[in-house]
Amino acid sequence: MKEPEVIKVDSDADQVMCDGGGGPLGHPQVWYSFDGKCEVSCHYCGRKFIKSA
Repeated sequence: MKEPEVIKVDSDADQVMCDGGGGPLGHPQVWYSFDGKCEVSCHYCGRKFIKSA
């Protein structure tokens, strides 16, 4: 099994959007809020969004 993709975002980001990155082969567009955390993961594809320092 391959490791999930890691995407770094600005340290001041409040939320991120994920669509799987595969165009029609991706998944529905979903938004995630950091809610004080430095990392969130997509429950569809496992992508990790990490705030950059």
